[in-house]
Amino acid sequence: MSQALTDLISLLTLECSGEHRFIGKGSTGDGAAATYGGHFLGQAISAALHDSDATFMLHSMHGYFLRGGVPNQPIVYDVQTIREGRSFCTKRVIASQENQINFELLASFNKKESGKNFESIATTDLSHITLPENIEPYRDIMAKLDPLPLPEEWALREHGIDVRIVNAPWASGGLSQQGGINMWIKANGLAPPAPKLHAAMLAYQSDESIADNVLLPFNLTWGSPDLFFVSLDHALWLHSPINLNEWHFVEQKPITVQNNRGLAAAKVWSPSGLLVASFTQEVLMRESP
Repeated sequence: MSQALTDLISLLTLECSGEHRFIGKGSTGDGAAATYGGHFLGQAISAALHDSDATFMLHSMHGYFLRGGVPNQPIVYDVQTIREGRSFCTKRVIASQENQINFELLASFNKKESGKNFESIATTDLSHITLPENIEPYRDIMAKLDPLPLPEEWALREHGIDVRIVNAPWASGGLSQQGGINMWIKANGLAPPAPKLHAAMLAYQSDESIADNVLLPFNLTWGSPDLFFVSLDHALWLHSPINLNEWHFVEQKPITVQNNRGLAAAKVWSPSGLLVASFTQEVLMRESP
């Protein structure tokens, strides 16, 4: 296991500080003045999962980014059970620092059920896509760029999720046919085989570049100068449990930019081409005059 993966697992392992209350480590090395959105997503999901019956697994979540987090300061997560039935459970998680709410999440869980499925129409052929083993790691690609498209603190560090870029303005493949950023992702090392941990890891990773997709038509990134750029809300659906010890293909695209708000969407495919997760994000983007 790499040190970066060890650090990520530590980040997603919260301290219980009372009934339905958890404490998470503050952010560091995000390359921004506030907190990386995936930090809130991953920790909030961890809090909700650890506050739930072991038989319930995450299937959907929707989070709202209300205030930028304060780096290096602990984050308090309070979990409230909205409803718990025989097969579904709904939790609300409120993340706060200095007695101010930074982030709020509503998550739904259900128990494994048998029944009809439509996997046959939710698959894709990945055979034409360059294998991750034949693509340089994210940090190596970034190290060759001058100027860097993203803050150095983020772009050149080792991350807990190994990212191999297939399509991006800074990759040899350029943008995808849909005008988005595509990549392979996997744990940077061997993570413990804990489904709840892997769900939290995906939630953390899902914020990594989804918002950049709405900036691509304007030749911008979230690190561009004179750009005010923040996440507004984020939704994720887990169609089946994910194992991030295996490579998964993430396909992203911009949907629309209107009224200074942009929306992007993504799909996550298993190595066999099965759709295992989907996520979307809306952002606020304003350029200084």
